[in-house]
Amino acid sequence: MSIRVKKTSTLSLKKLLLANPWGFVIPVILGVVASLAGVALLGISGWFISAAGLATTMGVGLIFNYLTPGAIVRFMAILRTSGRYGEQVTAHNHLLGLLRILRLWVWDQRVAKDPANLHEQSRGDLLQRLVSDLDQIIRWPLVVFLPWVYALLSYVAVSVLAYFILPVLLWPLAISAVFHVFIVPYVCGYFASHAVHVGQILGVHRRSRFVSLFSALITLTIRGHWKDYAQRLNQLDERQRQTEIRIQQAVSTGRLLAYVVTIMLFVGCFYLLSDYQEGLNLENTGRWMLVDGVQGTWVIGFMLSLLAVNELVLPLVQSFVAQGQSQVGLRRLNQLHQEPNHQPDNKINTIQRMKFTHWRGFHASSGMGNQAIDFQVEAGDTVWIRGMSGSGKSTLLASVAGDCLSSGEALMNGEKCDVYSNSSYQSQLSYLPQSPYIFQQSIAANLLLGDPNATDIQLWSVLKAVALAEWAKSLPNGLETLLSSQGRNLSGGQRKRLALARLLLRQSPVLLLDEPFDGLDKATIETICHSLQNDYKPDILILVSHVSNRIGDNAQIIEL
Repeated sequence: MSIRVKKTSTLSLKKLLLANPWGFVIPVILGVVASLAGVALLGISGWFISAAGLATTMGVGLIFNYLTPGAIVRFMAILRTSGRYGEQVTAHNHLLGLLRILRLWVWDQRVAKDPANLHEQSRGDLLQRLVSDLDQIIRWPLVVFLPWVYALLSYVAVSVLAYFILPVLLWPLAISAVFHVFIVPYVCGYFASHAVHVGQILGVHRRSRFVSLFSALITLTIRGHWKDYAQRLNQLDERQRQTEIRIQQAVSTGRLLAYVVTIMLFVGCFYLLSDYQEGLNLENTGRWMLVDGVQGTWVIGFMLSLLAVNELVLPLVQSFVAQGQSQVGLRRLNQLHQEPNHQPDNKINTIQRMKFTHWRGFHASSGMGNQAIDFQVEAGDTVWIRGMSGSGKSTLLASVAGDCLSSGEALMNGEKCDVYSNSSYQSQLSYLPQSPYIFQQSIAANLLLGDPNATDIQLWSVLKAVALAEWAKSLPNGLETLLSSQGRNLSGGQRKRLALARLLLRQSPVLLLDEPFDGLDKATIETICHSLQNDYKPDILILVSHVSNRIGDNAQIIEL
């Protein structure tokens, strides 16, 4: 899987893992080394050191030295903590890689989506939904994958220790490993997986309902539906509360079962390691003794290792929660899946003549647009579209640009052409909408989108053509001045002129302008008109404007 997903496909956790396998291998190695270093004593390090200090204070240290094993336990704890930090730092880069892949995949889906319906994915709730889904997915490696690896390898390490102490101990270890790592998590997940999925979906639904609540606050208050809406929100709250209770009950039950398995493991190991010897006479009672060949020091270390393993297997009970949340996130992301747009195979040469018959542009969401009209444009012509507000001027221009749906017939150079979302056709024209996009980059970077090979001389020239050169020179960083997102630190006229300068650098044969003079003074309008009629004159110019200008003096007028 490449960094850029060229073909739209369904996402899966397996694909995300294969996107950068070394990103998993390295943190796993670091975490395993750290876990194995402290697995023998870490599980009880806190109370063991406290007991060592208390015993030393009481003078018991004269009989048995508690300080040395206490120091070893603390060293192991510090070593494992350091290993955890290393694991987190190493895994961080991999998680960023996953996030980059997911973001590019989402972008590919938006590119593949029909432009006429792109507004359906432009709401704030979509952004909130994506953030929530991605947050759940990128937690999967550390919360689901790595805990299973740690648990399995810790059992392998303890099994090696058990083999050297007494090989028969491998049987209870194998049985407890099956219960700890597989059966208990599976049983908990089986009974709670549905609740996890429902809770995740309810959480997203509740957040979207709260967002819509604030957006419709006035309407709810005026129409008197506030109590009904509040009742539905309370119902959602109660459903999610019950779902969370079921999940917590499953987690608590799983942890209890894990402790029961650990206790049974202790009992089984103690039974295999010990032997009951009866007294030789009536006065001597029987006692438990270690089997021959087993040293007490190794037995204590083995028992402490089992406690540490218990601490490592407990997170597995909660891993099914994160697993379910990740699956919900993937499922919701896959709902954005779109097939790539079909592009016409025929390549369009430089446009010299455009003819539109019974042409009507309209929006997919409402079906509203302009009245059907006929018009023809030749190279060297200028068309001025005028009309009352709401007559469909901008929709007509957008349909000519291929950015919205249309009906009728279009001929380019005498040949029938499907202009909607046709990249070959759109490469021949430049289109300035009413609200052009300004990127959060420098002035130069925004302009170079029009012509990546443009020199600084060309950039200053095109800024002069739209009456922005003096303004740019007055800035401390000139062309390298960083603009805010959507050009919020610019006025409306500056944003539109900067976008127009970017289009003029392209020098496309056809130039479509929607209200290019809106909010500009007469001197600035005169400068732009002079540029469009001389140095930056296109072959065909079609503009929508309610402002009189000298370009329209000899233009073909279309009244809507």
